[in-house]
Amino acid sequence: MYNLLRQLFWDGVSMAEKLKTNLSFLTQISTVIMEISKINSVKEAYDVISIILKRSLEIEEEYFFELENESIIEIFGKPFKKDLEDIVMWAHNKSDVSIFPDDVGSYILIPIVSTNKINFIYVGYTEEENFSNQFMTTIKLVSFLLGNLFENLKLYEKIVAKNLIIEENKNFLNSVLNSTTESIVVYDKNKIIKFENNNFSKIKENSALMDKIEEYTELAFNNKLNNNFEFDIKNNFYSIDIINIEIKENSYVLIVVRDVSGTKELEKLKKIDKMKMEFLSMMSHELRTPLSAIKAYSETLINSLDILDKDTLSEFLNTIFKESNHLDKLLNDLLDFSKLELKSLTLRRESFEFTELINEVISSLEEFSKTNDVKIILKSNENIILNLDRTRIKQILVNLIQNAIKYSDSKKEDKYVQINYEQNEENIIIYIEDNGMGIKEEYQEKIFEKFFRADSSLNYEIQGTGIGLSIVKELVELHNGKILLESEFEKGSKFIITLPKGVI
Repeated sequence: MYNLLRQLFWDGVSMAEKLKTNLSFLTQISTVIMEISKINSVKEAYDVISIILKRSLEIEEEYFFELENESIIEIFGKPFKKDLEDIVMWAHNKSDVSIFPDDVGSYILIPIVSTNKINFIYVGYTEEENFSNQFMTTIKLVSFLLGNLFENLKLYEKIVAKNLIIEENKNFLNSVLNSTTESIVVYDKNKIIKFENNNFSKIKENSALMDKIEEYTELAFNNKLNNNFEFDIKNNFYSIDIINIEIKENSYVLIVVRDVSGTKELEKLKKIDKMKMEFLSMMSHELRTPLSAIKAYSETLINSLDILDKDTLSEFLNTIFKESNHLDKLLNDLLDFSKLELKSLTLRRESFEFTELINEVISSLEEFSKTNDVKIILKSNENIILNLDRTRIKQILVNLIQNAIKYSDSKKEDKYVQINYEQNEENIIIYIEDNGMGIKEEYQEKIFEKFFRADSSLNYEIQGTGIGLSIVKELVELHNGKILLESEFEKGSKFIITLPKGVI
């Protein structure tokens, strides 16, 4: 910046004389500074540098380059001459504004540099060959000012994008909760409502019911236990699930109210209510984990954005993205479960290669398997063409292989999931085998039931909602297939999926 000012006010000439003789130039500099100060996005930054150059010169061609994996990339995908790569790399290494003449004109190269990083390089081609000191001063000023601004713009846009994902997930979750037939409310320890769905708003006028809800809420805060209560008020029968939630040392109670009046199978309903309460308890735990992480990291970003270094910011944003994906998967499972319950899920058949699909699934679970020290072994590479719903078949495979990894036996040194498949004239038969925990014999008939988890002691150690295998079975049967389980406790499990190939 000092050198730029030296070019504006050289030694031996008074400031008054300099300002008088360069009034037009100073006006131009002022305009440039104003234009850059109004930039609000990365796209505007690209546009402004182009406008500034074209105001001074006839720019015949212009490019925006960045270095990615040691390769020169044109940011907007614009084709360019191969010779430009060496020129751009030279400018990148020099990290300073440069003029590169050729036989006809000149290339103007402006690196936009922030602290120890070149964000991008602007390249403009003009037939001009001689450039004034004032022009060089202007483009150096542009390079300096944009360099400080550009990295902050990119970081801001990343944070805005992540916050948008969080907001969309929040709105989606609210939509799911508002679409349920149950009345749902969350109280804090001061009995203030922190959330209520639309159905709960409708029952507030029922004073007797509200008295009961307040009574059970008080009880829940006192004993810190999850519970289920059933009672009747004026010939209407209600079931209430009460779930305690702890988030960052703050206590909340989740209340789920159902009007079960008129049921003819009360005992069966009690059993279903109990299963739903366990499911809601599990879902509250599953949802709480990513929501707590997203909330904590977002608050830190908001409150400490100015003091966090780039590595910490990247770590925080990656965590928010990872937990958003986890939350997204939970919500997708809920949606699929709802569609299957309502018999509204339809298949979209397409022709695809099974080998390609299974390799895609294995690749997507590679990091997860490494984290759990589990090897994924593919025993077959036979090319089989299927005409099924590719998305749903992938969902089946991911669920089964992911479960095999999650329930691996930590006591065993060599943990694996082995995948094999074969075909006959009409069907493909897929085998997914592991040497994990295995499933006790008394649980094996129930393993595909809704909300069932074989070992309740693992409920809070291993993520899961208890509906995954139920969805898998429904999807297999939608394809007119079948799924079988062979398992021995503490030795491992094998799932056998038989599906019609669907190819005519």
